[in-house]
Amino acid sequence: MKKLSLTLFLMILPLFLLGCKKEDKLVVATAANFAPFEYKEGKEFKGIDIEIAQEIAKQLGKTLEILDIEFDSVVSAINSGNADFGMSGLTINPTRSKVIDFSIPYYNAAQVVIVREEDYNPALEGDTQALIDWIRAKNGIKIGVQSGTTGAFYAMGDESWGFEGFKNAEVKGFINGGLATNALTNKQIDLVIIDEAPARIFAATNPSTRIINTYLTEEKYGVGVNKNNPILLQQINDILKQMQENGTMEKILQKYF
Repeated sequence: MKKLSLTLFLMILPLFLLGCKKEDKLVVATAANFAPFEYKEGKEFKGIDIEIAQEIAKQLGKTLEILDIEFDSVVSAINSGNADFGMSGLTINPTRSKVIDFSIPYYNAAQVVIVREEDYNPALEGDTQALIDWIRAKNGIKIGVQSGTTGAFYAMGDESWGFEGFKNAEVKGFINGGLATNALTNKQIDLVIIDEAPARIFAATNPSTRIINTYLTEEKYGVGVNKNNPILLQQINDILKQMQENGTMEKILQKYF
């Protein structure tokens, strides 16, 4: 076998090192504006999903790299291979499952409604149909949602998700739930439909708003993985099961709730 020339070796070396570096890295796609699951404090990423992703990378002996993008781009980042996996409060759903694979569930979620204090009605507490009827009775009502989320599909209506939507409503999409809640406070919209956990944070930081404690949906969050990477999916499932069994998952959840 002939020896490589020094020039050729120096040309190949950077590509070799780049390949090694890529193998040591695990990229997670997220939208870090969805506390308590993913958010930033200064330049530091925090949240339930972030800590789970860090544990996954640790167990696999990888360095975690966080790809912070808009929520409605997370699934496409996984599908295109720009991210190894995605964690961003992703609801497991047949429509998304056509594009990406999902891990076993790690969190039970639900959509709730945030209203201004003066619009709060205690009679709607715990009665899903009454809440739906109340929204449908308001012609021209303006509903705020985070674009690309289950709440958006629920409000607008989506056959593939099984949601009828509100034909009497004008649905306004926002980059994140915080902006939607601010719009509610400023009377630009009439209510917000969003996941329960962040809804409680948004309502707590906006004293003039209140959550109606009624679940519109029942959902489960999962880790999204590219369909061409079944090995990573199995590894993530094994790690999630281990975290659930040894108490690590519960410890992370208790930290944020």
